[in-house]
Amino acid sequence: RYARENGLPFLGICLGMQLACIEFARHVCGLEGAHSAEVDPAVAYRIIGLMDQQRRVVDKGGTMRLGAYPCVLHPKSLSRKAYGAARISERHRHRYEVNNEYREKYESKGLLIAGTSPDKKLVEIIEVPDHPFFVGTQFHPEFKTRPLRPHPLFREFIRAALKR
Repeated sequence: RYARENGLPFLGICLGMQLACIEFARHVCGLEGAHSAEVDPAVAYRIIGLMDQQRRVVDKGGTMRLGAYPCVLHPKSLSRKAYGAARISERHRHRYEVNNEYREKYESKGLLIAGTSPDKKLVEIIEVPDHPFFVGTQFHPEFKTRPLRPHPLFREFIRAALKR
């Protein structure tokens, strides 16, 4: 909340993006008590829920959404500008996702769904457009960054931090 309200550069990765969505739901959308089903299965506003494909999984091991998946970037997103592409592929490691029931409410309050799965069923990236740099990713950009070839989102996050 502090980063969002005070213009501090923010890059939330996986759980970090999920927590940013919860914070936005609580303090911008007015959904008091919003939370993740992973933390509180009985929560009234289930902002983050178990992926449909994970509902019947008993043996947890390596059964999560794991590996590289495509993502389509919103034409007006900071992420699309950073990548210089309309479609990317990023690596994942998770079982929980943004609950699509709240997407319309988020967007009506100013949160940009900046990246989705090609079928638009999964939120991959969120952004606060009127912020210097507020980006959350469901995927793990650290898996693809290299010392001499930084990931585009890390590069832009550092650029925003230096500018600040």
